[in-house]
This record gives sequence, structure tokens and C-alpha cells, in this order.
Amino acid sequence: MRDEYDESSELRVEVDRLARRFKVSTSGIAGIHEDGSPRWLEQTYDNATKVVHDRDRLLMGMVAGHANIGQGAATDFLSTLSTKDTRAATPEDQDKKLRGIVDSMVKVKRSYWETTQAPPEQWPGPTVLLAAPSPASNAPRVWCVDLQGPDSQMSEILTEPGIRLEGSYAEVFTLLYAFNPEIMAEIREQLGVDDARFKDAVQSRRVLAPIEKLSLWGMPIQDAMDLAVFLANVQVEMDRFLPGTPACGGPIDVMVLQMAPEPGIVAHPGKALHHPRDHR
Repeated sequence: MRDEYDESSELRVEVDRLARRFKVSTSGIAGIHEDGSPRWLEQTYDNATKVVHDRDRLLMGMVAGHANIGQGAATDFLSTLSTKDTRAATPEDQDKKLRGIVDSMVKVKRSYWETTQAPPEQWPGPTVLLAAPSPASNAPRVWCVDLQGPDSQMSEILTEPGIRLEGSYAEVFTLLYAFNPEIMAEIREQLGVDDARFKDAVQSRRVLAPIEKLSLWGMPIQDAMDLAVFLANVQVEMDRFLPGTPACGGPIDVMVLQMAPEPGIVAHPGKALHHPRDHR
């Protein structure tokens, strides 16, 4: 689920701290309906790793939504990359090299889905958040890549500290912003207030929401990690108690892109492979 309420509601995550609950969703074609359209089935798992780094620890990626690129996991694609020979001297050069990586992901996606009967506009694909050190400053850069459909869309996000949520996050959004977009839309409709006026009232309010009270510029890494895990846990627990199939679940993996004293990626996995009967 994406937030499309208004531009001021864009959710941002502290650029060098990413965490996520790891229930993975995949979908595939299981036969054809009588009208010729593909029959889609969805499968979820609790133990996927959805935040990874490349082999050289220079690029970090987090996956939301459909987990695969074609038949392979998007995380496998990212974790097997070697980017030490693609380090850039300028931000523009870095964008170009990253565009090459994204084009390779699109090529893998196309090579599989073009062999199926699924129309291109229905090709599933993940939303991928990528982060890497900036070649021009002591700061990270973060991009959002949408791989749904036949091509991709890429844009730079998080140009300042903030919180960004991807995937299923309705309850966490409500906690941070003190309103639920669907409920607010229903209230606006019942009051008969036009959309522009209602948005202006929300944006010009004099009471701060929790997200506006957070001091993210000076937050230490450990506290940022604690906050990220807290938000992930809130969403997964709400999914647990609300009706319907939970979209979030499983142990939380945390990964940190730190910029000082030198750029580096530190992983804090919440899970490890173990024997199914080992309950220690």
C-alpha cells in the first residue's frame, strides 16, 4: 500500500537507517480463466530477508511488495552484485551507474514474463529502495525504484532525515500522522468539503502530529534502529489482531548504512537458518 493522500504526507525513513518486517509475498499464474485472462495466485512466507547489501557492502537494498524479479528473488539479484568497480566520482555518474543496475533488473523481469500469457501492464514487480554513500558529501543517497509493469520508474527520495514506509503500513501511518487517510476521506465526504479545502485545513493545522515532533537530525544510530523496530513491530502486531490475512510478520532484520568515520554497511539480522526441530 502506498500513501497517496497528498504530497505533505510523503513518508520518509532516516536515510541511513532502514528496517522492515519480513513476510514475503509472491504471485504467479496458475491456469487461465474461461475469458482467457490469467488466474493469479498469491503466496506469503514469514522468513524472507527483504533488506540486503551487495557483495562489496557499498549498496543497500530493501524490497517491498512482490518479492521476485521474474522467477528469482530481487534480494538475490542485489546481494550477488559486485559494485566496487562502479563507484562514481559525481552524483550524476552515480545516478547513471545505478540506472544501469535497474535496467538489468528490468531485463531479467522481461525475460521471464514475456514467456507467459500475462499482459505487460499486469507484470508484478517489487518496489525497491536503494541506498549508497554520496560521492559528493558525507551523506547517504536513497532511491525508490518501482518495477511493476514492463519497465521501471526511479526517483531519488529522502534528501533530508525522515521516515519512509513501503508495503503495508496503514496502522503505523495513523500512529505517526495522527490520522487515517481513508477515515479522513470519509469525514470530508460526509461534511461536503471539497478536497482542496480539506487538504489545506489538514496542512495548516496548529497541532503537531507525532512525526513532526521527532528530532531526526540529531538522533543517534541506536535510537533510530530502536524506532524503526518499534514501528515495524506495531504494524505486525496490528496485522496479527485485525481481520484478514496478515501482510507483515516474521523476525525483524535491521541494516545500517553509516557514514562516519567512513561509509560502511552493518547488518543486524533478526533470523538465521536453523534446523526445523531445533527450538533452542
